[in-house]
Amino acid sequence: MNTDRCLILFTKPARAGRVKTRLIGRLTASEAAELHGAFLGDALSRLAEGSFVRQVAWALDEDEALPPTPSAWSSVRQVGPDLGARLFHALAAAAASHQMVAAVGSDHPELDSARVEMAFDRLSDGADIVLGPAADGGYYLIAVRREALDLSLFENIAWSTDQVLATTIVRARARDLVIDELPVGHDVDDAAGLERLVQRVRNSEVTATITETRELLNRWGLLSRPEAVGRKRGA
Repeated sequence: MNTDRCLILFTKPARAGRVKTRLIGRLTASEAAELHGAFLGDALSRLAEGSFVRQVAWALDEDEALPPTPSAWSSVRQVGPDLGARLFHALAAAAASHQMVAAVGSDHPELDSARVEMAFDRLSDGADIVLGPAADGGYYLIAVRREALDLSLFENIAWSTDQVLATTIVRARARDLVIDELPVGHDVDDAAGLERLVQRVRNSEVTATITETRELLNRWGLLSRPEAVGRKRGA
């Protein structure tokens, strides 16, 4: 275990109406929550293989207890009024004990520990910040050296828009940070993303371990019925 490196997985409990809301209409709220739970379960298993410290940062209501996690993971609460504040708070807290910190979400079924290790390796090789560009204009991973971590990288960002990555790069350049980028990735938060994932799973193009997700998609019949993707289930 390389204790200089810490990965934080940002997520929520798999509760209907609170997760994958952009898929509700194509899936029911309960099915969207099931899908989120499968993504999360696979991510916790898959990312446990890497040589880095692991945390789960949970978005919780005040009266909610921290959910249980596998022994390879510790848990913390997300703190802050928006995603930028929550990202900075969690990364800064981790950076107090670790030289290099990274954050990912749970909606990227193809993200594996090798990609995370790649980000940390690039920080070790001299980058100040490493970004994993998402196809929708956001990023699926951000990794930062302790000395480079700054609130300006996260505040006043138009989250969930196609300007997230570009704005972050502008902010990093303004601070003269050395920037590196990973290969482009795809998240799954709408019907188009789900359709892409189903097609790739059906064609055996997904290289990451997605055992729970594959079983769920198969149980729903999506891996054998292409026409089921992109329309409301049960319609």
